[in-house]
Amino acid sequence: MLTMIGITFREGLNRKVLLISLVLAAIFLGLYGTGVHYAAKSFNESPNPMLASVVYPQLLSFGLYFGGFIVSFLAIFSTVGAISSEIETGIIQAIITKPLRRRDYVLGKFLGLGLFLALYSAVFFTVIALIINLKTGLVLEGQWKALGLFALQPVVLLAITLYGSVVFPTIANGVVMFMLYAVAIIGGMVEQIGWLINNAGLQQAGIVTSLVMPVDSLYRKIVHLLLSPADNPLNALQQMGPFGSMAEPSVWMVVYALLYVVFFTGLAVYSFNRKDI
Repeated sequence: MLTMIGITFREGLNRKVLLISLVLAAIFLGLYGTGVHYAAKSFNESPNPMLASVVYPQLLSFGLYFGGFIVSFLAIFSTVGAISSEIETGIIQAIITKPLRRRDYVLGKFLGLGLFLALYSAVFFTVIALIINLKTGLVLEGQWKALGLFALQPVVLLAITLYGSVVFPTIANGVVMFMLYAVAIIGGMVEQIGWLINNAGLQQAGIVTSLVMPVDSLYRKIVHLLLSPADNPLNALQQMGPFGSMAEPSVWMVVYALLYVVFFTGLAVYSFNRKDI
């Protein structure tokens, strides 16, 4: 299995999708850093502490939200054909005839890609946090826990996309996974609106979508970890808008996300063991 993990990790580094993702990340971080710089410069020239205490957290939420989108883009595209493409091209025939159990093949793929995506996410989160801290002086509470959850987001997508790569053709898998991710994002915004206007129906709809795909719930938990000190009277203003989190997801949602990863990884192993190739 260790050999499979190493091969998969190196494949992740050599994929063209990584280059595309790095270009998108560089463009985004460049624009984001420029925006934060000029926002901070404006507040330095015309001090308004109360407005700054609302705007700076909103800028952080914005960066983490779209940073998560880029990381998710990489997770889906790097995994969508992890197994199905090797089946379609016939490469799998040369791999499974070697003394490598099918279980080890799937788990090697998962662990290799998971390590690659977690490292990429950790670096992305760290850069965003540094930009905010250096430019605005905003102190981030719970940033280590938040970093762990940010790195967990692509691993959640990895687990279900890897399962999809076993049971669906590559293109179909990509379509299904993007639809699920879109449902999670839209559901998160719907739930946020529900909490804003105190609408129980919208809140419940958001909770249901978070059970189908818990990525957005992890993001909302991250925002609360970073921006919700108990003594902050402006917390409600900071959490308003599509990038905030009016209601903090419970720790059980994090547990659910971890179980979600274990379940779909196990299902991928089970399905691949039974698959006729």
